[in-house]
Amino acid sequence: MAVVRKASNRRVVRKASTTDTATIRTTRDPHSIEELGDTNFGKLDESKDGMVVSYDAKTDKFILITADEVLSESAADEDIPDDFIDQVEAEVDLGTIGIDNLDGGSFV
Repeated sequence: MAVVRKASNRRVVRKASTTDTATIRTTRDPHSIEELGDTNFGKLDESKDGMVVSYDAKTDKFILITADEVLSESAADEDIPDDFIDQVEAEVDLGTIGIDNLDGGSFV
């Protein structure tokens, strides 16, 4: 014989909390580097061609900088690695530059 139970007439009303916030998370993977949340590249067009991706600790984002900025920042502590200097000396041929009189400055 089947057991029949009486339905409860009790209602449960839950008060909405003001601290609960709805969060939406996407599971779609980014298809390009500019879609990542921690980048600050601006509009990527031909003006950004040749730039280098660098991490900026102040903004906690990846940014684009020029190769000149990379070299300037590398030499800021006035300690350029000897390997780098040796490589430049080996690859740069001043005879092909076409400068007859080159003043290298003074060294202290």
